[in-house]
Amino acid sequence: MKIQRTKNIYANRLIALILASTPVLAMAHPGHEHGTSGFVAGFVHPFTGLDHLVMAIALGVLFAKFAQRWKVAGMLSFALALIFGFVLGMQGIFANIAEYGIVASLAVLAVALLARQGSVLAVASIALTFFHGAAHGVELAHAGHAALVITGMVLAMALIYAFGLGLGEVIRRYVPHGDKIVAACAAVVAAISLA
Repeated sequence: MKIQRTKNIYANRLIALILASTPVLAMAHPGHEHGTSGFVAGFVHPFTGLDHLVMAIALGVLFAKFAQRWKVAGMLSFALALIFGFVLGMQGIFANIAEYGIVASLAVLAVALLARQGSVLAVASIALTFFHGAAHGVELAHAGHAALVITGMVLAMALIYAFGLGLGEVIRRYVPHGDKIVAACAAVVAAISLA
């Protein structure tokens, strides 16, 4: 038991070291703008940054642990937080602290993935999703009609979240030692938040 725990600690440290040594992969804000406008700009943007992908997939994996009503409520809350943050971000509100909010959201999400009963942390993770929306609003304000950009962004993030839900269900139902896999996901999320 002790040998296995030591191996897991070393594996988690190795993953964290590798990810911390490649912060450029996070492609965090700004710098991955697109030559497109409107719906396409909003839809493509979440797929171009590892921070967006990790947040949405990990939230899905987290909410796969909860009852069905939590999964739906999680999706709706996630979308509303993104929209609200986007609108304020377009106005330049929270533009200076959006990056810190993104790091905080990933760190809280990592802790929530590791916790056995993480419902409070799950709600905090969704609330902090607001900062992802704010960063999108700052970056994509110039990309055309705001309603189309928001619609594209929310649709893309919802698809990524749904993928995370599916992945979480597969882990929960069919993968032996699924808790350890979720813990490894948490280590990856934490390392990316530090990057």
